[in-house]
Amino acid sequence: MSSRTKAFISITAAFGAISMVSAAFVWQCPDPGLFLLYLTLAVLCSCFQLKSAGGGAILSANLPVILLSMVQLSRPEVMAIGCTAALVQSLWNPQTRSRLSQVALSVSLLATIIATANFVRDSLLPGSLKSETVHLAVACLALFFANTFPGAIILRLERDKRLGRVWKEQYFWSFPYYLIAAATANVFRTALRSFSFDAALLLLAVLYVAHRYHRVQKSRRDEKHKYAGEVASLHVRAIEALALAVEAKDQLNTHGHLRRVQVYALGVGRELGLSRTELEALRAAALLHDIGKMAVPDHILTKPGKLTAEEFAKIKVHPLVGAEIVEQVQFPYPVAPIVRSHHEKWDGSGYPVGLKGEEIPLGARILTAADCLDALTSDREYRRGLPLDDAMRQLVSESGRSFDPAVIRVLERRYRDLDLQARANADPGSLLSTGARVERGRAPDAGLDLSGAADFEAGGKSFDFLGTIAAARREEKLVLDMARGVGGSLDLEVTLKQVEDNLRQTIPFDALAIFLLEGNTLAVEHASGDNDEMLHALRVPAGEGLAGWVAENARPVVNGNPAVDPGFRCAPDKTLDAALVLPLEGAGGLLGVMALYRRDKDAFTRDDLRILLAIVPRIGSAIDNARKYRELELRADLDGLTGLPNARLMMRAIESELARARRQKQHLGVAVAKLSGSGPVEQLLPPVAQGIKSSCREYDHVARLGEDRFGLVLPGMRPDHLGGKTLALDAAVATAAVRAGNPGLACLAVGAAFYPDDADSAKSLLAIAERRAEQHLTRQAEDLLALEAQTGSREAEKQLAGE
Repeated sequence: MSSRTKAFISITAAFGAISMVSAAFVWQCPDPGLFLLYLTLAVLCSCFQLKSAGGGAILSANLPVILLSMVQLSRPEVMAIGCTAALVQSLWNPQTRSRLSQVALSVSLLATIIATANFVRDSLLPGSLKSETVHLAVACLALFFANTFPGAIILRLERDKRLGRVWKEQYFWSFPYYLIAAATANVFRTALRSFSFDAALLLLAVLYVAHRYHRVQKSRRDEKHKYAGEVASLHVRAIEALALAVEAKDQLNTHGHLRRVQVYALGVGRELGLSRTELEALRAAALLHDIGKMAVPDHILTKPGKLTAEEFAKIKVHPLVGAEIVEQVQFPYPVAPIVRSHHEKWDGSGYPVGLKGEEIPLGARILTAADCLDALTSDREYRRGLPLDDAMRQLVSESGRSFDPAVIRVLERRYRDLDLQARANADPGSLLSTGARVERGRAPDAGLDLSGAADFEAGGKSFDFLGTIAAARREEKLVLDMARGVGGSLDLEVTLKQVEDNLRQTIPFDALAIFLLEGNTLAVEHASGDNDEMLHALRVPAGEGLAGWVAENARPVVNGNPAVDPGFRCAPDKTLDAALVLPLEGAGGLLGVMALYRRDKDAFTRDDLRILLAIVPRIGSAIDNARKYRELELRADLDGLTGLPNARLMMRAIESELARARRQKQHLGVAVAKLSGSGPVEQLLPPVAQGIKSSCREYDHVARLGEDRFGLVLPGMRPDHLGGKTLALDAAVATAAVRAGNPGLACLAVGAAFYPDDADSAKSLLAIAERRAEQHLTRQAEDLLALEAQTGSREAEKQLAGE
């Protein structure tokens, strides 16, 4: 129990002891026979205990006797009967029979309940009221509240839930038993006047039936409680399985780390008074805080030296990725905020957000210190572990800068004990069988890749020693160049250019295309060499053509015919007749395909394939990381209200499409649409944004530039196409206004600029489109004023909207 709970129980028990002493000093017994009758019945009924599904006693079969005593006997007599019943009930229970402290506590608590119920009843009823039935009903309510609310308060202190909710969930179900007890007591009271002891036997029969009914209900509640416990246990095992998956990433260096961190964190959390919910969140976060490292390349995690700036940038993403993974689990307690913030520092110099002081969740502050302590004492590739005392001194030196001083004070006091607990709980036998060698299985279903094996067949004449040596040297050089150059940047365009430069130095090719998978379609992200403009425009459905087949089957093709890809058309003097195509895979599966092209048929060799197979996993990993980083950047650049890209992404889209238009000698349109009207248009922004997006082509770009302005980048758009585009945009706005319940509320002023007719730079095109949109808006306002002068404002709005 927490200190608050112990204090509450102690105060309640002390009040009960005082009430018992007070009753002894003012003892009154006007009717000894009736007192002895009720005392005997209470003792007999105490042998029948009624308990909830959780095992705690809620009420007993002596409840009707206590109610009758409250109505017909004096306060000291009621106190004596109740305390005697509690004593018998405690001694009757084998679990508490030998614990005198538990017996004394039960008696004291019941004395408090009876004293409170008597006080409430006397406060509610006037002294002149003589109806025993009314007294019985009020005593029933008073005893119910006095008996259940202290238990609810204890659970509130332990479980950190709202008091009313705890009382309703845990105790309100017992209220019908109090009503039954009151009705039974009333029947017995009436029967006692006529039948004396026969009524007592009748009461016992009724109580026995009630007891059996309760046992049936309790059995059903026990089954539900057992099922809930099994579900909770399954939840815990699922967390442990996820933790095992994290440790499988690097078992030799981090085995046991998560378990030790969990012991440290929970020990500190209990000392700091965390609630049960907060401790459960900390328990799960301690096991899962490093799950985001599954998205970090192994060569960075296991690097035996200092990290470069680019490598550290990839490491810093793992709290965000881990939090996103944990959020998918939908824990009933806040685990994701702890995972997201476990690398934040007290002085605000941490990552990924830079939270400071108490802005950091308390669970994350605890986990940060526990994680650091165990990391310092563990061996790593780049250093040996420190002695425990030296590691603790290093944490103390960082108190107030990297760590919460309150957390460090607790950890400094308890770290030796917690370390012993962590070592005692270590499980040396949980290493996964990642190094096992399986002898069974001759070949996979798709067959073994035996490329190049025929070159080594008997005969000797086909074996080219010089060619093999040269290929080996080329392969070694390419692998080294890829290791040094590729993956050094998180920018996708830079990464793809690095791939091209490294490949060009080792493998001859006339053109290169790197396709990335978008939905179910392969789109060229990077192209160079012959026919690069045509290659940039390729979009190949997965499963179709050469590139689509490689993507669907995840197998390379040497000297395939590139002409089978949809849209593949070469210039007459730059025909590409051979393709070497390989799948690109990342951590989450297929990323796309990489295609190298030659003008001559069958120009690629098996050595070219072997060299590329050696380095294509590194290329896929580099592209995967860069693509994820671009997606994270894209999320930060999305407008929160409409979900559209913002002005910064709009400018990047203009620059990208302008470069494409220059290469392909095509037109490009840039439009600005300004939303205006006679009333507030804020409510229309989300539906208007979706309407504009749906009216555009798949490869058009739509962004929100400001409060009521939208931008459009329209590849291939000519000035004579603007009229039809404006009509489509007006229809989208009108439809959005109708759906919002305000037809005619707003209209759209559109201005556009075109490359190469108006300008040849991104900034100039956007500025011209902005100016023309403002001119269009001014003309609309002038037209509206003219119509208002003729037909009135309301009619003008309708007419202008109709036009």
